[in-house]
Amino acid sequence: MRQSKRQVTDKAVIMAMLDQMDTIYLGIQDEPWPYVVPLNFGYSWEEELVFFFHCAREGHKLDLLRKNPHVCVTASQFISYAQGSVRGHLHDYRSVIARGIAEEIDREREPRAFERAHELLLMHNHRDIAQVHTQAMQYIALWRVVCREVTAKAEIPPKCPEEVPFIQGKGDGLPLDESHILDAHRVSGEEKPHQKTD
Repeated sequence: MRQSKRQVTDKAVIMAMLDQMDTIYLGIQDEPWPYVVPLNFGYSWEEELVFFFHCAREGHKLDLLRKNPHVCVTASQFISYAQGSVRGHLHDYRSVIARGIAEEIDREREPRAFERAHELLLMHNHRDIAQVHTQAMQYIALWRVVCREVTAKAEIPPKCPEEVPFIQGKGDGLPLDESHILDAHRVSGEEKPHQKTD
């Protein structure tokens, strides 16, 4: 990660970030281009971060996953402080990127895991977990992504879960801080900005 001071490593903070997000983007192997799908989700993080999503039992996405289950999951949020900077920044963001292996949860072989995954998905989407038992839900497929690598970033990195929600308002009067842009160019050896020439 080039901008290491933007990195978020605290597990509790990353979980609080995910709690604020409602969509993941699942990057799947497809040739010649990657195939990226937006999905609502649930998650758990005990020993490993695991995402859960539901879908139909067949389709292009599932054909690709069964062919190659190596995926990348991205979730993010963004806020613009266009009317005035906050802590010297004109925007803030939260992002989580994880790489892992997708696998379908077999309802017959893992009935409790299937039900728990569905509960976590419903809870994350603020829905009644009793919907696990509705008739229509018998026809969905549930998948999990067991993540092997997790990275997270923020423009203004939260120090604790309580700092994860974005600061609202129209600025705090602090001067704009562009040091992260200038520092990045110094590290790369580029001392001067590109100038247009005729």
